[in-house]
Amino acid sequence: MSPIWLLLTSLATSPTPPDSGFSLGNAVREGWDWTVRDFEVLMATSGQIDFAAGLLGEPRHTSLPPGYRSDFHAYVDFFRWKGFISNWLIGNTTVIARNDSTAFTLSHIRYVLTPGYRYEFEDWQISGLLLHECVHTVSRPETNGAVWWNSFQIGVGSKGAYHDHFVDAYRKARSFPGLKFDGRIDVGQFLYGPQSVWIGQNHDFRQELFGLARLRLGSTGSFGFFQDVQPHFWRAADGRIDQKWTLSLHMYLLGQHNIAGGYLRWIPLDNNPHDNEDGLGQLGFEIVF
Repeated sequence: MSPIWLLLTSLATSPTPPDSGFSLGNAVREGWDWTVRDFEVLMATSGQIDFAAGLLGEPRHTSLPPGYRSDFHAYVDFFRWKGFISNWLIGNTTVIARNDSTAFTLSHIRYVLTPGYRYEFEDWQISGLLLHECVHTVSRPETNGAVWWNSFQIGVGSKGAYHDHFVDAYRKARSFPGLKFDGRIDVGQFLYGPQSVWIGQNHDFRQELFGLARLRLGSTGSFGFFQDVQPHFWRAADGRIDQKWTLSLHMYLLGQHNIAGGYLRWIPLDNNPHDNEDGLGQLGFEIVF
């Protein structure tokens, strides 16, 4: 056992005279109590899974026809301390082209693996990610390998704009009430410089701005109807602005523990060269947990 630890232990356990106003042992104990008093281990998992089939449109920047898209992301909340929550995000997107033949062609895979954080208030929260994201094409040539980047993200929004609170609120209420608006906005700073494992490769992004506007339209029994608008802007090194606009109409069915539903999604504009969905219309199924 170290001498420092023995010293602190003896000071913490030694009797203090009644007239003494200060004790190093008391200070150590109070400091430790203040540190762990509001510490809570959570190990709670939440996320979303969806699968969509392309209905119309041809994506830009790829010769493969649109087909099917599956998105999965899950957050694991590790601990909470005084409103601050530490978590980890794991996500994956798989895009499959639909050809005239019976064979399917795997277009690309996109994954994200990153630590996250948030600070919660009563009706809204601040959150962010230390993001690592990669787009790896499979049935298309990669001239210089996969596209990937590292960035810092931070944003703020009402709790209804985040999937975990979205599920929790309606699970407790056991209903989808009338009109309500939720929203969030996020900004991101990409790491850039000489190519390295800390920076990224095959992209020229510098900053990004994205958000979500969600309008709850109403409900019928256990079904709720929502309209989402998701703009996303990327600023490149030469000042170019790439943008993506996603419009989606959701019909959710409230289950005992989770939410399932279907959606119609349309991307009227997408000029981002990576994972491009310009002009696509999709019909999908999703589970929010």
